[in-house]
Amino acid sequence: MSPFRRLGAVLFFSLFLPGTAFPYLDYAPNEYLFRQVENESFRILPRTENWVFAVDADFFKPMFLGTNDANLYKFDFYHGNGFWLSFRSEYRPVDDLSINVKLDLTQGTSSNGPTFLAFVIPHVGLTYRVPRFLGLDWEFRLSDIARQTVGTGLFVEMKETVGGSITATDEGFTAKLLVDGTGSFRLDGGLAALDVSFGDGLIGTTVLVQEIQTEFRAPRLTGTLYSRQVYGNGFSYGLEAGANANASASLAYAEFKGDAGMLGYRIKPQYRHYGSRILGQLPGRVMHNFVAYDQNDKPYTTLMNIMAYGDDVDTFTLQADAEIRFNVFYRLFAETEYVSWFFKGQQDLRTLFYRAGLRFTPFKDRDDEFAFLVGNRYLNASTQIASGRTYSSPVYPDLENKPLFIRQLYLMVNYSVKF
Repeated sequence: MSPFRRLGAVLFFSLFLPGTAFPYLDYAPNEYLFRQVENESFRILPRTENWVFAVDADFFKPMFLGTNDANLYKFDFYHGNGFWLSFRSEYRPVDDLSINVKLDLTQGTSSNGPTFLAFVIPHVGLTYRVPRFLGLDWEFRLSDIARQTVGTGLFVEMKETVGGSITATDEGFTAKLLVDGTGSFRLDGGLAALDVSFGDGLIGTTVLVQEIQTEFRAPRLTGTLYSRQVYGNGFSYGLEAGANANASASLAYAEFKGDAGMLGYRIKPQYRHYGSRILGQLPGRVMHNFVAYDQNDKPYTTLMNIMAYGDDVDTFTLQADAEIRFNVFYRLFAETEYVSWFFKGQQDLRTLFYRAGLRFTPFKDRDDEFAFLVGNRYLNASTQIASGRTYSSPVYPDLENKPLFIRQLYLMVNYSVKF
């Protein structure tokens, strides 16, 4: 089947067969927990004026149908039976100071017993707010500052960040200084970014300063201009263009969300361009700092995944998700991403990623959920990190020059619960 016919089939099945929400555990940010649980009546853990707790858990068992990707070993870390539990808490000794602690407990497979591949991943963040100082509201954050996006995501998008930030806001104006100590593109580097916008993002600019601590040379300074807006009718857009001493880059997307009776849908076409050597010698050498089960919500088309293949590229992507809600208990879903990347001087990439199936909510007043699904995009936590090791680790993955996901056909059953 030609790529265009496949794309037509994707649109048809996405719009008439289902899924706007992930059948996987939602990403649980280590921030603003008081604010989050206020609107979640199904949370049953005790809370006080100063303390709040929440647990988000997912239990999963995939079954691989053949091996479609050379990166996938016979025993993948997340091949189950597995679990991912996020224990979160927030302590506010005073109104403007928050201490957030998140412990991710995970075991991707039980094949070698209950402890061999079990991990505890700690995240600790500190937030201090200063209202109306110099006419602005200020927020200072340190250590784990959750996921960060700079501008519309042309360079830094949904990046788990450990470092610090200073943000000043006032009636549509936002200025943020971000320092990523974990390295936004490689673990052996760092990044500082200034992001200033007006009109709730109607016009904005960013400046990125890279620190590379290896022999790989990269442009130290990159600047961008952007515009992004979210409207009440479900439409949003983003535009961004940037350049450095080596090359230019650009991004444009439009997003449409809506409901039509039983049907909910989301459609997002996107275009990106990255010029030759836009990140210097880093293309082909980018590194993910860890591979977490709750990263399943990320799209395939991001700078990090693109640069695992190379630069000097134009990318065209269409995400199309839909969901049919029969009642409060049963929903059909489909989540698709068609990617078409055109590289100069190397092989192009065209593929269709999908996940689709049935979601069942057993309790009317809770957010618990069973999901039965088929998909072909799987987390790339399957490469060996040392001689003689059978399994990879999501904490120390050998993921230089590899995308976050691989193409692998599988069936899965999973159960998600929040309390």
